[in-house]
Amino acid sequence: MNPVLSDIVRQLKSAGRITADDVIAMRREVYGAPEMAREDVEALIALDQAVSDAPPEWGGFVADAMVDYVVHQQDPEDFVDDAKAAWLTSACAGPLTRQGGLEALVRVLETASSAPEALERFVLGKVKAAVVATGRLAAEDVALIRRLVFAGASEGAIGVTREEADALFDIDEACGANADPAWPPFFAQAIDDVLTAVSPFHLESRGDAQRDEAWLASRPGVFDFFKQMAARPDLGGALGDIFHPNEGERREWEGPEAQMQADEAAAAPITDEEADWLMKRLGNGPLSAAGQALAERLKAQVPEAGARLKPLIDAA
Repeated sequence: MNPVLSDIVRQLKSAGRITADDVIAMRREVYGAPEMAREDVEALIALDQAVSDAPPEWGGFVADAMVDYVVHQQDPEDFVDDAKAAWLTSACAGPLTRQGGLEALVRVLETASSAPEALERFVLGKVKAAVVATGRLAAEDVALIRRLVFAGASEGAIGVTREEADALFDIDEACGANADPAWPPFFAQAIDDVLTAVSPFHLESRGDAQRDEAWLASRPGVFDFFKQMAARPDLGGALGDIFHPNEGERREWEGPEAQMQADEAAAAPITDEEADWLMKRLGNGPLSAAGQALAERLKAQVPEAGARLKPLIDAA
């Protein structure tokens, strides 16, 4: 570990406070080396767990360091594999600040091409625990939760999973009465998505990425292309490319587009199982502000809901 950074971290833990100048000094030490050391990143996480009095610059620095080390520096680059996820969950097991460690974990899921489901569940649990512990939902909490739910590397990609929806219900039960106005519309949108929508994006695994890279590497260059044209001229294909330049691309997307339309049509109706889950989560008492927003959103979309959802629609 960088001895200068180690001294700075030790002094800041003792002082119980981090200043903007401290962040500049730590950034200089971390990024002054050719490569970032694991022990340096672990020291920053430990500092975040020990000191909560920090400037806004602290969160950006910790997030930059964690993303650069985990996502970009360590193999496989751009992907979080099981080994990386195991290290993250171990290093971040203690309580983290919202603006520091939690921001860094969410940024990892936003930046990586994919990550194990176990890591997404871990981060979701950490964020939920931190918010519920305060008993309130500030605007920055709502923004952080939104980013986590729609992070590209998470299990549902930019869609919403049932597990994420259950976490949102738990947060609403604990903090909904003291929530920022941004919470009800976000909650309604997210729960609506898990009931009636399907994400158009699918995570690419590292194996898929490697196959794509190998395919690109095997493609002929410009000289090879013209050599093949001279040997086996395809005048019909060449004329087609000239007069209909987008035809090949259109044909390539026909299959995926048709599949997407079929998936959307299948996901749109609210099934009996989904309706039973929703009514159980809402409970028998009066609706919270977020629950009311959800009821109004669903009423506008499914005014003739089945018997299972009728009490909710009637409450809108």
